[in-house]
Amino acid sequence: MQDFRENPNENFRQAYASTALENDLFDSNEMEVELASPWQRMGARLLDYVIFAAIFMVFFFILAIFIKNSTTVIGLSLLFVIAFGIYQIVIMSRDGQTVGKKALNIRVITEDGDNPGFVKYCLVREFGYSFIFTLIGMVSKTLGDSLGIVATIVCVVMLFLEDRNRQTLQDLLAKTLVIKN
Repeated sequence: MQDFRENPNENFRQAYASTALENDLFDSNEMEVELASPWQRMGARLLDYVIFAAIFMVFFFILAIFIKNSTTVIGLSLLFVIAFGIYQIVIMSRDGQTVGKKALNIRVITEDGDNPGFVKYCLVREFGYSFIFTLIGMVSKTLGDSLGIVATIVCVVMLFLEDRNRQTLQDLLAKTLVIKN
């Protein structure tokens, strides 16, 4: 059987290509970046959750020991969550990194190689993506939960697709990449 593709070895080369991003997203004379591995990305997300949970639990237990009014403890705990969220937003906007990404030396950039800033990183990539599933969940909790699980599985699979620059649904929405720093 004859192969009518222009270059029949193209798929073979792509399968063993470097993770260094050298395609038409970037002008080859301008920059070359190395994509973060799927394990780095998942590790950074897990680290973000672990750090937040550990700090929150310590803060909550200290409050619970010294303050006997449960309403005050809940209010101060909520204040802590808001403060931590603001801190994450500031460093994500400024550096393209969360605490977990900083620890694993990876960061988010736009497809042009710039820092995504507040609008692309926070509003579109993080909040916009979550907002879509929140709206669906408001219409139907079962549908929202189901789509959230499916989207998570799809994103994990997408992390391993080098030929798609390991862009997850959030990355495609905001036109971002996650690279090694």
